[in-house]
Amino acid sequence: MFGYDDLLGGMADFNVENKVTPKSIPHTEDFKMPPQANADCKNMDITYITADIRPEKGAMNQCPVFLSIDPQTNAKIISAYISGPIGEVNNYVDLIDVLLTATSEDVIKIYIDSPGGMIASGGLVASAIDHCAGKVYTIARGLCASAAALIHSAAKPEYTSVSPLAVMLYHMSSHADSGVSTGIKGRAQNQVKYVNETLLKKARADHHITDEEFARIQAGEDIIVPAVEWMKRTGKGSEE
Repeated sequence: MFGYDDLLGGMADFNVENKVTPKSIPHTEDFKMPPQANADCKNMDITYITADIRPEKGAMNQCPVFLSIDPQTNAKIISAYISGPIGEVNNYVDLIDVLLTATSEDVIKIYIDSPGGMIASGGLVASAIDHCAGKVYTIARGLCASAAALIHSAAKPEYTSVSPLAVMLYHMSSHADSGVSTGIKGRAQNQVKYVNETLLKKARADHHITDEEFARIQAGEDIIVPAVEWMKRTGKGSEE
C-alpha cells in the first residue's frame, strides 16, 4: 500500500538477526509505566520489551514497548509509545520487530506525541505497520508532525484516531533540509515554464501536438508523433 519496500530494505534479515528476547524488569524511580499501558493491560502480566537497547535516563527519542497477554483470548496486546523527536532507527528496533513478527490475532497500539524527526526511521516504522499481520492502532495524543504523521497514517483508516487535543502537521521535507527540496521544486517549475513557453507553445499553436497531448506532457509523459501523423495535422507534405 505504501511502497516503503526500498526503505525497509533488508529489514526481514535484520529482524531475524537482531530479534530481542522479551524480559521483565521491575519498576524503578527513573522509569514510570505510562498510564495507557496500565489501562490497556490491567490485571495482566506486563513485560517491558525495550530492555536491551534502553537509552540512558532522560533520553527523549526512545520508544518503549510493552507486551501483555489477554487472559481471555490469549492474544498478545502490545502498547508502544513514540514521544519526543524521532531519532535513530535503533530506538525503534523492538517496535519494528514486534510489528513484523505479529500474527493476525495480535493487537498493537501505538501512541504518538512527537514533532517528527528522521524520515528514514519514520519510514521504516510506517513500512513495518503496513506489513504487519496484526491489527495496528495509531493514536495521536498531542503533536503528531512530519515523520510522526507518516507513522500515524500508516495504519488502516479504521484504526487511526486522534485525541481532542492532538495537532497533525504535514509538510514537505524542506523544513528539515534547509530548503533543498523546495529549491529543487522551484527550479523544476521554472524549467517547466520555460519549456512550455518555448518549445511546446509553438508546437501546440501550430497543431504539432494536441491540447490533450500537451496535458499528458505536463504529467511527465513523452509524446511521439510519427511523420505521417504530423503531416496530417499540419496539412503539409513530405520534403521528398
